[in-house]
Amino acid sequence: MTDNEKIIEAANQLGHFLKKNDIVIRFKELSEKLDKDKESQKLINEFMEVSRAYHEKETKGEAIEVEDKRLMTELSEKVKQNDLLTEFFATQSYYMALMQQVNEVISNPTGEPPRESSIITPESDKKIIL
Repeated sequence: MTDNEKIIEAANQLGHFLKKNDIVIRFKELSEKLDKDKESQKLINEFMEVSRAYHEKETKGEAIEVEDKRLMTELSEKVKQNDLLTEFFATQSYYMALMQQVNEVISNPTGEPPRESSIITPESDKKIIL
């Protein structure tokens, strides 16, 4: 088996581990529920729009009006009271932390590295095998 095939095999195994992981499973379930829940979608879209506008005003040093603060507080409370959104965001946080850990390990593996690649360089008198 070539190094490339080993990488693909390891990636496939990782994919299977992730598919069986409780956090990944729950995140997928909640994402599907959220896709079907129009009321929650509307609420989160409104919250994101107001939040973006609020942040832009802060960044530009513009005054945040009392009405802006009231609306932001009101929408934040509605999001907190929505059980689906509350669970989705909490699960999303765990999911993202897991994916960041996986990415970190892939970028900075520990332990002994595998032997050198079996790709033969052009200088060698052997045929290149991919």
